[in-house]
Amino acid sequence: MAGRAQGYLIGNFTVTDPELMTQYSQLAGPLAESYGGEVIVAVSDLATVEGQAQSTLIVIRFPSLAKAEAFYQDPAYAPVRDLRVKATTGGYLALVPSLPIRP
Repeated sequence: MAGRAQGYLIGNFTVTDPELMTQYSQLAGPLAESYGGEVIVAVSDLATVEGQAQSTLIVIRFPSLAKAEAFYQDPAYAPVRDLRVKATTGGYLALVPSLPIRP
């Protein structure tokens, strides 16, 4: 994916139902992969050094922001997203564009 603008789905939340979150991950993972998504950060015990954050941080890299948006908007993801919402509290999910860093 180097050399192209990529897209990221970034989430920060607290998991309140680990079993439901496991079910979410098992369903969301393959769907994200079908859009070229790759989990690059998954931390469930985030140590915050400034500000306030939730305990879980996830970063999924996609080949482009359009692919990240397509994953999130996929009708097949809607019921899966509901699992995540039920399994977590607080925090956020954000779609973030990224351009390659040039020296």
